[in-house]
Amino acid sequence: MQENGKGSDSSDSTGDGTRRSRFDRRTFLGAAATTGAAALAGCTGGGSDDSTTADSGTSGGSDDTESTETTAASGGKQGGTLQWGGAVPVQGLDPHIDTSAASKRVLENIYEEVVALQDDYSIEPHLAESMEQSDDNTLLTFNLRQGVTFHNGKEMTSEDVLASYERVQNGDYLATGFFDYVEELRAPDDYTFEVQLTEPFAPFLAKMATAELSVMPAENAEKDMVEEPIGTGPYVFESREIETSFTMSRNEDYWGASDEDGPFIDTIVKSEVPDPSVRLQSFLAGEYDFVNGIAPKDVSRVEQAPDVRFEKQFPKSLVYLGLNCDVAPFDNKDARLALDYTIDKEKVAEAALYGTGQTTASPATPGSPWVNPDIEPRPRDLDKAQEHLDAAGMSDGFTATFKIPQSYPTQVQAAEVIAADAAEIGINLEIQQITWSTWLSDVYSNRDFQATTSSYLALWYPDVSFYKFLHPNGAFFFTNWVNEDYNALVEEARTIYDEQERADLYHQATEILHEERAGHLFLWWQPSLYGAASQYKGDIGAPDGSTLQFGDNWLDR
Repeated sequence: MQENGKGSDSSDSTGDGTRRSRFDRRTFLGAAATTGAAALAGCTGGGSDDSTTADSGTSGGSDDTESTETTAASGGKQGGTLQWGGAVPVQGLDPHIDTSAASKRVLENIYEEVVALQDDYSIEPHLAESMEQSDDNTLLTFNLRQGVTFHNGKEMTSEDVLASYERVQNGDYLATGFFDYVEELRAPDDYTFEVQLTEPFAPFLAKMATAELSVMPAENAEKDMVEEPIGTGPYVFESREIETSFTMSRNEDYWGASDEDGPFIDTIVKSEVPDPSVRLQSFLAGEYDFVNGIAPKDVSRVEQAPDVRFEKQFPKSLVYLGLNCDVAPFDNKDARLALDYTIDKEKVAEAALYGTGQTTASPATPGSPWVNPDIEPRPRDLDKAQEHLDAAGMSDGFTATFKIPQSYPTQVQAAEVIAADAAEIGINLEIQQITWSTWLSDVYSNRDFQATTSSYLALWYPDVSFYKFLHPNGAFFFTNWVNEDYNALVEEARTIYDEQERADLYHQATEILHEERAGHLFLWWQPSLYGAASQYKGDIGAPDGSTLQFGDNWLDR
């Protein structure tokens, strides 16, 4: 679906027979799972391609605070106000409910989770200082940090973690479905939290690292909707003017504060500037320190501007060509392969993203162990395309409708190139630009389409792409491609925690996707595009490729 909308090993054995280990990449990246918000982000409404990018600002930028003070260890300066020009207004403020990427970017700094995703895709304890797992991988025990306080001054205990999880388990929230695999949640003492699973279910661990299982005070967990966010994170919610601005300030009592890691910036003010031209011009004029949502066509402008840095980060989203495998002509594998061989994927990505994207033949996150290095996008080969047309009994080609969500200009541009390529061999793709709401009702819900384009957001966990979109029981399955061998592989992968074993299953699954020409013909990975003033220091973005973490950022002025 679309993008906007609603480490090293360290383990030892303990005396009680459980295995204690860090959530490291080797052991637990396999725990990755989908989130409804990340996977189906955008199903609450359409938007421009920039609406979920996690970009950052420009040169200049006003400084509304006093002079700054250099920290001793890192040279980072404490103080200052970061002026952020945002692409899409913040929506809801309840992390268990809101699917908007714009909301997630700010809430990422206010709320925290029991475990957290790292830059190398490992998952490590965060509000927990350690964890234990039973030999059968069904009992997870988290030893919580002591001395962690919420922004209201209350100490976090297992009561708050339990209440936060029970809220999701017993309600109708983004992660509620994952609790189908939970037998019991327990808080045996103030600093111990236990999850008893009904069976080994690796995706639950990755879900724990997302905002959908953020920890909030027990009293807030009793509310149907949280309107004033209170978390344990490095920044505290200050104010919000709907559709206008969002302000948060440094948490002076942050449990994880240090001279090396911050938080440093006193105040972060996000101004909502949805018009990309106005946002970029204001950034280049020095009104903002940081902007997100840079359009691919404007990248060269940012790169050439003085006193500005441009960055991109994968993965933001994966864009694909969707083929309905239940209706002609794409119910025929050879017809699907014929189309595949007509497309110049590099040309398509260049036309849509101006060189900022990365073509792919796999739904696995670039650089992750789930990527099968032997599978690459099919090259354009009209001779092979004709062979498959002949095998399909369609030697003269065929005609199919090509429904494109008009609010995503990069996909419209890609569709035009794809259609032109295909026409050279007699495949006539009739482009129909439709609204996002029509796409949701006709294409996604009713499956009334032959070909379309769409995207998933932020796929750092393999279960979302391999299962949720491509398995018949997946929450977002809609292209009607079914292969029992593939299904068995991805079902087994959900029960395995060992990274190498799980990666091997996903490699085999990728081979089947490719050879059988599944209903998702992957086109490109699209990155988050950032611009920042030279005075804005620190890594931009977050490990998931979509949200933003400001904790270790600072202003050198």
